[in-house]
Amino acid sequence: MNNCEHLCEFLNAEIEVISKHIANHKWFNHIGDEDEGIIDFIQKYGWLMREMYCNYICPDKDKCKIKNIPNTIRDNKNE
Repeated sequence: MNNCEHLCEFLNAEIEVISKHIANHKWFNHIGDEDEGIIDFIQKYGWLMREMYCNYICPDKDKCKIKNIPNTIRDNKNE
């Protein structure tokens, strides 16, 4: 498996998590704009949502070859 067969399920899970927590995230981080809040949330926690889904929830987690590909947003953030 060289590509994600469960991308739709992952994105739906990500949308659900963001929707559930975006109001508090915006408030805690003093962000007024919804889109800005979503971008900030994904930059801060997207890697964690991916890791949780790919390593613990995905039905193909044991045979997936791409789950350990580095998250370039997180891994290159400090460059």
